Amino acid sequence: MATLSYSEAGDFAIDRSRLQHDLFSHSADVIVRGQLRRPLGPVSNFVADQLPHYLTQVKHSDRKGEEIRTLGRVINDLIAESDYAALLLTLPRPELEIAKADIEYLVNCMYMVSASAQLSPTEAELVVGDVLSRLACVGRQLHPSTEGLSYEDMILMNPLQSDPRVYCVGVAGVEERDFCLAHQLIESELQSAMDALIGLRDNTATDARGCLETCLDKLETANYILSKFNDMSSALFGEFRVFYGANPYKSRLGPSGRFSARVVAVSVLLIGEELFRQKPQFYCDLYRLSEHYPQSCIHEIFRWLSPDDESGRLKPRWLSGQANFPTSATIMPIIERRGHELGRLAASCVRVLDHFIRMHRSAALRFTVQPGLPVSGAASSESVEAVLDQRLLTARRRDKNT
Repeated sequence: MATLSYSEAGDFAIDRSRLQHDLFSHSADVIVRGQLRRPLGPVSNFVADQLPHYLTQVKHSDRKGEEIRTLGRVINDLIAESDYAALLLTLPRPELEIAKADIEYLVNCMYMVSASAQLSPTEAELVVGDVLSRLACVGRQLHPSTEGLSYEDMILMNPLQSDPRVYCVGVAGVEERDFCLAHQLIESELQSAMDALIGLRDNTATDARGCLETCLDKLETANYILSKFNDMSSALFGEFRVFYGANPYKSRLGPSGRFSARVVAVSVLLIGEELFRQKPQFYCDLYRLSEHYPQSCIHEIFRWLSPDDESGRLKPRWLSGQANFPTSATIMPIIERRGHELGRLAASCVRVLDHFIRMHRSAALRFTVQPGLPVSGAASSESVEAVLDQRLLTARRRDKNT
């Protein structure tokens, strides 16, 4: 079974301990950019350097509608100056990922500011413009994803450590960068935990204890980074959060930590069958909302869950009770054969994962369930609590492992 790959756009050689210490320090009022990542030339320059200033101008304008229409024309005129669709076809994958994120950042912000000015759907489409819309379609064809800004665009494709894409200026922009960067660092730790568990599951000759110890260490680091969100400013969060809500014109969900496929992967590897017994809605939602997850990662997980379906795109028969859950997707068969010591280590990994999910739930409820803030990653018919509770283990399981 192939090991899942992490997006090459993230440059994780940087000193993580320093980054973790500096997250949400509120000590800077400007982003210091290192290696510029500008695959679309002038368009990428506009997204990284000018768009936040335009959006600030819109925010403080008494004539929002006029300012928004002007911004839409500026963006579409800029794109019309070159054949950017042809350029996309020539880009290597890491640069294509950043280019796609640049385009989606433009599309998303134009819909969001149109909604803030209460423009009609027809007016909003005119603001987004045909030129930008066509370029976005090309980007999605080359790198398949849901229509609109996704969690993958915002976190995995965004060159946050060297040349971040953000919507705000000043301290709010720094806070927005830290918000996204913390997620990216967590994703990196989850990737390492996944790699260790996949190695244990798929290689009979591997050092099982070492794999579980690595997984535990990486999950603990992910927990530490997540704890840094306690230092995030609610006021600053509110300034950029408005750009990451659901698209009010397209009925599309916004980017959300709910769509981290690596959290899903670690959960499946550790407790996949028991999670199905306790929270079958967890799996129902994975298939229902699969387009919102990073595609290569979620479909690799689906191939674990449907070993006979090479495409990994069909709903498995076990989800409707017509077959047994595929325990081969998990590490449990190995744990059950190898004795109590590995069982205790695996239980420790489950406890730390459970703590991570509970911390994420607490932070999400604290920062997003507030009057006037859009709820991202949930439909209007869903409560945030219900969505997040689908990821939690029951108290019975948690007590069992304490």
